[in-house]
Amino acid sequence: MNGKQMKRTNDYAQGEQAATARDVSGDDGWVPLIDWTHIHPGNRGVNRQDRYELYEGPVGVRIRIEEAEKIGPIFRADQPWDGGGEMCPTRTWSDEKGYHLLYSTHPRQTKYPGLGGTVYSCYAHSEDGYEWTRPALHQVEWEGSTENNIVNQTITGTPFEDPLAPAEERFKAIGQVGGSFDPDTGERLEIHEAYDRWVRQEYEGDAYKGPRMTSRHWVEGWSSPDCIHWESMGELADMASDGGSAAQYDPETQTYFAYLRVGGTGRRATGLTRTKDFRQWPDADLVLFPDPQDEPDVSFYGTSYFRYPTDPNLHCAMVEIYHQVADCNDAQIAFSKNMTHWFRPERRAIIPNGAPGSDDSGGARPWGGLFVLPDGNWAYMYRGHIGLHNYRDSEPRIERPPGALMIARWQPHRFSGIEAEPEGRMTIRAVKRTRDELRLNYRCKPGGSIAAELIPTETSRIHPDADPIPGFSFTESDLLTGDSLNASMTWQGKSDLSQIGDTVAIRLKMFQAKLFAFSV
Repeated sequence: MNGKQMKRTNDYAQGEQAATARDVSGDDGWVPLIDWTHIHPGNRGVNRQDRYELYEGPVGVRIRIEEAEKIGPIFRADQPWDGGGEMCPTRTWSDEKGYHLLYSTHPRQTKYPGLGGTVYSCYAHSEDGYEWTRPALHQVEWEGSTENNIVNQTITGTPFEDPLAPAEERFKAIGQVGGSFDPDTGERLEIHEAYDRWVRQEYEGDAYKGPRMTSRHWVEGWSSPDCIHWESMGELADMASDGGSAAQYDPETQTYFAYLRVGGTGRRATGLTRTKDFRQWPDADLVLFPDPQDEPDVSFYGTSYFRYPTDPNLHCAMVEIYHQVADCNDAQIAFSKNMTHWFRPERRAIIPNGAPGSDDSGGARPWGGLFVLPDGNWAYMYRGHIGLHNYRDSEPRIERPPGALMIARWQPHRFSGIEAEPEGRMTIRAVKRTRDELRLNYRCKPGGSIAAELIPTETSRIHPDADPIPGFSFTESDLLTGDSLNASMTWQGKSDLSQIGDTVAIRLKMFQAKLFAFSV
């Protein structure tokens, strides 16, 4: 450097040396294993004995999502105003008064398929998140009586709490609204007339010379002081929003945002829109869509956003998958670190369809946000139905009993994990230690086990080998077996890490085991 003192302090060629230890402490200290971020990719390098060997390689392991445990139905579409149709959760939340649920009920309609029909927003309450009642709200008259749980406005999006709003607008929602129109006159058409024109347009093509029909949709908004009594805010945007809309407020950017269903890829997909002004929304940008790793018949029917319960910087979504060949719907989970670049750990349903004849055999469609149950488990309300998406009374006959609302449940931090089947090894990259123990959230099959070895730093491709910290080698490691949400790793009965230094990397040997999260 010609005798000049080095001024730069950052090194961006991290492949040449050990990477900086990561601060992975979340709100509760647990690090979920949803991708390979925290796993060393391994190095083949020349060790101190001049041998060219593999170190820290993740061998025999894979990322696997955890299918939900299903609870319910909590109730079915068995009230007169439900019309024996389907129910869709809109928002689930809890406060000092218990658990609350807004849902929409869609009475069955087969005469004019594809053009919608009557929809009611309704309310339910629970003391414990498991047993639900549908109290009379006395807001809407139905067949001469207000003894029902119908809400005074039909909300088509996911409500959220707005910290900037006055008390009377504390809760807000946006959603798609639309109708069928005469393209020449702009006249809104009655549903029977719209359907007749639509059928002729589609079947007759260019030969059809009669009056035409076009569909038009836009985004409207609603506000409420308590999430139960609602007022319309009218049209907020003239943009694509084909289906469920999941809006929220982001305190970090001080903006409102929404994930919407958009097109433009040959398949239904997901877009993100942001605004400072709730009454003015720009068009959504494409952020999540079916790609070549998906089956060719897959579309995304909706993206229900939520933040990871213990890490507000980890963004999550239940993505409703429409399998257009089978004509059924299930759900996959997706994650993002920045809200725009999303990934799915697997192309496999985290809420799969049930067995033939079960309440969710035709559809398992989550919406309305994650909620935490009193027992600590994480839950999502979802819409279950037996009927297939485009089916109406025809041949072959398919039974369609009333739809149901059900609960998908996971133990904490168990959306996804790294699995060894049967045997595998990997190294958790160097982290800044915030606790005096290594604790694991894991499950082993009968005969399965996990052993651990600690090293003081993260190895590099130039210096690939590292000796274990004395007293914390595989030889001294006790085996973890069984199933635990919070087990302490021990070495000859000792778990105390207070004297090993501020950073640590963790080598693991696993046999028929799945690791969901770690804390150290």
